[in-house]
Amino acid sequence: MPKVITTANLVVGKDGSTTKSGSSIGLSTDEDRNRFKALRDKSDLILIGGNTARREPYKRTPIPLYILTHTKVRLQPKNQLAKQFALTPLQMIEEISTNFKNTQASPIHLLIEAGPTLLQLMISQGLVDHLYLTVNLQEVGENPISISELTKGFELISSEDIPPCQFNYYKKLTK
Repeated sequence: MPKVITTANLVVGKDGSTTKSGSSIGLSTDEDRNRFKALRDKSDLILIGGNTARREPYKRTPIPLYILTHTKVRLQPKNQLAKQFALTPLQMIEEISTNFKNTQASPIHLLIEAGPTLLQLMISQGLVDHLYLTVNLQEVGENPISISELTKGFELISSEDIPPCQFNYYKKLTK
């Protein structure tokens, strides 16, 4: 079975908010979107949760989109690359490892673009290898999370300030 390398990407406001006016788009900047696209370009597939699928624009994706949800999501228009699964995060990783047809040599690179609930669950279960966290130092919004809790168990590898954002890259601590 090929190894699945998991990379998560999240943008938050200076107060740890994960949305502004109900979406992460209000927290993002052009530089954040450029980095986000670069992560997608290095990935084999994207994983999101049902709430993210309902709130964010996932009508088209350049690579396969897996939606982890227990309630069916309707993407309009339908994303031909999207598949929905009612599994636990660990079962989802196992499903990807077993059944995802990787056109390149293994490992499989999974980009997690999930919202904070699913992302925090996956981190708590040790399922995230790399975390890219953008902190928009000018914006505040809703649904705050604790950045220190989110990054517990990770080592900060790099941090770059490109106003108004701070771009942080973390790697999971090995035991």
